[in-house]
Formats: sequence, C-alpha cells, structure tokens
Amino acid sequence: MIMQIPKKLLIHSAELITKFDPDKWGNSSSEEIIPLEFVRIEPCVKMAADSNGNTIRISATLFFDCKNSSPKEIKFALKSDILNGKTVEIQQIKFGGRIFTVQTIEPFYADENKIHHYEVGLM
Repeated sequence: MIMQIPKKLLIHSAELITKFDPDKWGNSSSEEIIPLEFVRIEPCVKMAADSNGNTIRISATLFFDCKNSSPKEIKFALKSDILNGKTVEIQQIKFGGRIFTVQTIEPFYADENKIHHYEVGLM
C-alpha cells in the first residue's frame, strides 16, 4: 500500500472554478467555485500532450491527495467533460492571485481500483 501525501507537504489552498457552457436554450453559462484545502502547487515548465494530441505547455502542477486534500469528492474536468449533467466550458485554479487553466488531469493509482492522488497540469 502506498502512503498518502503527508499534510505537512500539502501547504497550499486554492479555488477550483468551473464554468459551464450555456444550456440548450441559450441561457448564459453558470459558474461553480469550490475551495481546495491541503493541496500543493509546484511551478514547472514542461510540455505535455492534450487529449487531441496537441502539444501544450504546463507552467504549474497541482497535487491533490485523495486522503488528505479536501473536498474529498472533487471532480477535475477538461473542456466538454460532463459534470452534474452540465458541459464544462473551462476549469480553472485560482492561486496566489493568478488564474491557471486546467490542461491535463493524471490520476495515480494506489492499486488497480483506488486513486491515490491527482496531478493536474496548469497553464
């Protein structure tokens, strides 16, 4: 079994901002803001591929531990993913006075069924 990421390393708080596409009747898009606690955001510069195979630049990585970070049942999403029956337009992280856009979501598993933590690539 893999140990969780220790809370003493999860020193940051941030906000997860999800904006949804307008509904089928053309009503304006809605927004949901969820505070994130006990996360870690590390600056980095790396290239990654998105779901379409396009090369994107990642400027920070958010580490979200499934045991010690909160809220527990968080859902990270990319453009066009469906959350709570609504289509995601964009998902962003507000941290340190900056707003980052979610570009990649990588789940890391403790075993074949249980996710240990997420690494979310931000731009």
